[in-house]
Amino acid sequence: GGDDFYTISTYSTGNTWVSTYASVGNNLMKAIDFAKEAGDTNAEAQCKILFAISVWGSTMIFGDIPYSEAWRIEEIKTPKFDPQKDILYALVDLVDEALGLIDTSKESSITSYDIYYKGDMEKWLKLGKSLKLRLLLYLANHEDVGAQIAALVTEDKMLASNTDTFAFPYFDTAGNYNPNYALYEVYPNLTPIWNAANPTVIDPMLAVDDPRIPFYFDPAETDENLYAGIPAGADYFDGSGNWLDEDGNLKISLLNLDFYCQPDTPDVLFSYAELEQYIAEVYVRGLGVSKNKATANTHYRAAIKASCINAGVAEADAETFVTGLKSLADMSDDEALEAIANQQRIDMMIRPLEAWSEQRRTGYPVLSVPSRLASMYPGVINRWPYAERETLVNGNAPQVDGVWTKMWFQK
Repeated sequence: GGDDFYTISTYSTGNTWVSTYASVGNNLMKAIDFAKEAGDTNAEAQCKILFAISVWGSTMIFGDIPYSEAWRIEEIKTPKFDPQKDILYALVDLVDEALGLIDTSKESSITSYDIYYKGDMEKWLKLGKSLKLRLLLYLANHEDVGAQIAALVTEDKMLASNTDTFAFPYFDTAGNYNPNYALYEVYPNLTPIWNAANPTVIDPMLAVDDPRIPFYFDPAETDENLYAGIPAGADYFDGSGNWLDEDGNLKISLLNLDFYCQPDTPDVLFSYAELEQYIAEVYVRGLGVSKNKATANTHYRAAIKASCINAGVAEADAETFVTGLKSLADMSDDEALEAIANQQRIDMMIRPLEAWSEQRRTGYPVLSVPSRLASMYPGVINRWPYAERETLVNGNAPQVDGVWTKMWFQK
């Protein structure tokens, strides 16, 4: 489809932009004001953390975006676009504000309507600290934020188990389905073949006989014991790359519908496994702490085990698997960082925004432009174009040389 050719629909860019500013962002700004008026610091903190997550997502998609002058429509109709670096620092400050507001001895007024943690402020506190670590790592490629990172890691008050994972829930009731399932209901014969295994995910899994493979993927139609990916940009409809046998059966793996396409599959926004890989990276890179790949390996394995259990692997099998993996301590720094990044990508397979952002932040896996796009694009996609609904009315919108132009946070 069009997205395979880096043609991002104006509906996609426009709807995402509206979410950040007119709906999600605007509503959260109003909610923060209501919480301040009520003197409910916990509710204010909840909304500020959600707001920071929303803005982080937007800057990961577009780069420089309005922030300091945004959501002030009565005063400023055409807000300036703040540099991504400034936005990330501002979000760190916003999360710090939220953390300072949380009082775990008091109940928030947002409990039953808190679809994430039901007003459990201990968990919101852990999430806020974990989110701060994520933001600092997106600064760390270019900024010295080691002291702040070290403070979070040594304090060890972030997400502590799979039960702390921050996820948007869906339900097995019409109108509350996971969007993937809702799409499947409309296009039951097309949805599966729109989602095939990518080699950047499945190949590292096959190399170590990862127990998540049958949970993530279906075997090829030609062989129930065969799992294989299809490179980005390939087209198995016309048989290019020999992905079909002579009878038209697929020789590649599609995503397992039971894994990603159930009505109540939650949308994970921040997982415990993700956090543990961040900490592993901190110790490999020595960000504010002494380099220690043995300590990094402990967090690396904890992350993989948590991810396996989330996928459906039995705990004993998950433990056996991670015990048998090569230790980060036996790798070079670059090898260890690549191993961590690969595991983040595997864990985030159905979290495209986070997986894409991590690849751009770490540089792993190394990607190249699909062959059928090579004559049109000098590099892989690194950003979405700005929404036309903004660029047509706001002269402050930056002029970007194309979707291949790197963002500030990237290596």
